Amino acid sequence: MNKAIILVAGMGTRLKPRTDTIHKCLTKVNDIPIIENALTCLKSVGVTEVMLVVGYLRDEIKDEIGNEFNGIKIGYVENSDYATTSTSYSLKLGLEAIKDYDTLYVLEGDVFFEKKLIKLIQNDVHENKTLVEKYNSLLDGSFVELKSDGFVKDWTHKSMREEGYVLEDKFKTVNIHCFSAEFAKNKLIPAVIQISDQSHGQEPIENVMRKIVREDNNSIFGLEVGDLKWFEIDDEHDLMIAEEIFKDYKIEI
Repeated sequence: MNKAIILVAGMGTRLKPRTDTIHKCLTKVNDIPIIENALTCLKSVGVTEVMLVVGYLRDEIKDEIGNEFNGIKIGYVENSDYATTSTSYSLKLGLEAIKDYDTLYVLEGDVFFEKKLIKLIQNDVHENKTLVEKYNSLLDGSFVELKSDGFVKDWTHKSMREEGYVLEDKFKTVNIHCFSAEFAKNKLIPAVIQISDQSHGQEPIENVMRKIVREDNNSIFGLEVGDLKWFEIDDEHDLMIAEEIFKDYKIEI
């Protein structure tokens, strides 16, 4: 059974004033809300249930999406401390709430992508993987370093870059991951609990992943997206780029 967690608790401050009244995940890319595109793509890979971790403007999201979306059961878990916590805490809440899955997709709610991209991660033979793209000048944020066999050996949030950190040989994270139930139980959940509890929920999800891959650098495969389309939307400039990338895009129900 395929299920998913989407993290949509944050305030989207870099998209203000747009996000004063419209949640970031409901921001439209050429008239298509980010979250609705993600849900439609997840349906194409057999996802039957999605847990949305909400916080800021949560009622707006619930009113827009409801308890069912195109045949997908939608659940909600609330991060009431969304203003003072980060994605590791939201992921911890999502993992506590979702049950009985064979495959678990984990997404951040600010990524717009085409269906072929989610199909790529579904069809790859590795059980536990994250989508990545080789560095180019349009990409910023969190990056991973891959071993020669494609597995992730380090994972660095933008705030954790040390002086002299080189981007040119790194891979940008798409922030779409796919894990087996065994991996979630034995590696992801323990790491989330430790990182979130130690930091009082203030560490990002990237630091959870860093802990996992540094302890076992054969645990998560970095699956390159090639020329498939996606973009992470943090601010108005990102939104402008996304609308150009997806100018001819049609959502497929």
